[in-house]
Amino acid sequence: MAGGRSRFDETGKKHLRKGVTLYKRGASPFWYARIWNNSERQYLVRSTKETSRLEAAEVAEEIYADLKVKGSLQGTPRNLTFIYFAEKLTHRQRRMVRNGERSATFAKDDEKLLFRNKDGVIDYFNRTDIRNIRTSDISEYLDVMDDNRDKPLSASVKNRHAVLIKKILRLAYDENVIPHIPPSPKITRKDNPRVTFTEGDYKKLLKGIKEAIKRGDKVKGRQITKEFYYFVLLLVHTYLRPTNTEAFAIKNKDIEVRKNREFLRIDVNGKTGNRIVDSTPMAVEFYENLMTENKGKNELHDYLFLPDVKNRGTAVRTSGDIFNHILKTSNLKTDKDGNPRTLYSLRHYGLQTRLRTSGGEINIYDLARNAGTSTDQLERFYLKYMERSDQQVRHLNRVANK
Repeated sequence: MAGGRSRFDETGKKHLRKGVTLYKRGASPFWYARIWNNSERQYLVRSTKETSRLEAAEVAEEIYADLKVKGSLQGTPRNLTFIYFAEKLTHRQRRMVRNGERSATFAKDDEKLLFRNKDGVIDYFNRTDIRNIRTSDISEYLDVMDDNRDKPLSASVKNRHAVLIKKILRLAYDENVIPHIPPSPKITRKDNPRVTFTEGDYKKLLKGIKEAIKRGDKVKGRQITKEFYYFVLLLVHTYLRPTNTEAFAIKNKDIEVRKNREFLRIDVNGKTGNRIVDSTPMAVEFYENLMTENKGKNELHDYLFLPDVKNRGTAVRTSGDIFNHILKTSNLKTDKDGNPRTLYSLRHYGLQTRLRTSGGEINIYDLARNAGTSTDQLERFYLKYMERSDQQVRHLNRVANK
């Protein structure tokens, strides 16, 4: 920030011994120990987790002694270092993307965490002997990530870091370099509900789209048509994520109408890799109506949504702009608790509706696999916060006949 202090700025430096320095970083209240690794010609940085300089100095000496015992200050063969296995994971995941086994974002998301300058996984662990990494080391890394920020990382982001480190450790385990994989540190999670629609608000949304079409509303020069109406309905009835790698990447060739128009089968290569999505029966009619609306632009290799917009990122933004316009004109921008709605709210509504209307009979494992999520996610975010149907309430209050 211009005129302000960077979170990487160092202050209060105090040399404790040759190759060991204490200092503070940015706005963090804690002292850090920087220790010179002569054989590797680089520094190791560790947080002392102390706010007192005197106490931090004692901790720094302990860290120095511990590193010396572990051999981290001596040269470690490269094929035993953390960075060696991190690079190996990167090459393996890139190959999976090239082979079509995973989506393009699969490798990129991990690489962002690995190679972030001054604040990435590799920057921290680098040439550390992978045989010496313990759960406590991972916890300390997550603490340092928090110290580098004005606001601590969310539990979900911390979990992504921990999962990535575990992937790298697993490679070392598979090659018999380490005898076991140290457990990931326990990360306290606070679950926030997925913002969705009530039945009444969803009907109000659909009515709002029809009224916008009737008025001839335009958003950034693009007129709202029935194409958007059927797009919304299909998102709800297919559970697709409204992203450029999932819903907006679908082409007509990826869709098959199955078994006497009973459902759509969609070939998806999305966030969680390749999967087959089976829609609700109602989606067939919505799809056929969308094809009619897009007449002349519905060849096999045309995109399903906004086929005239070749840049898929632009297609996502255009749909989001239209959606926000409808929310605003229909007074639906937020739910009853003030949480803002997005296109993702349609997927959340679709999943919750499917769970609710099944009367408790749906197999949530099958639903999770169909939606490209997990049963844990369904239970934590969808089952936990969804409104119950009248039938479910009756089941809850049913008294067995004696």
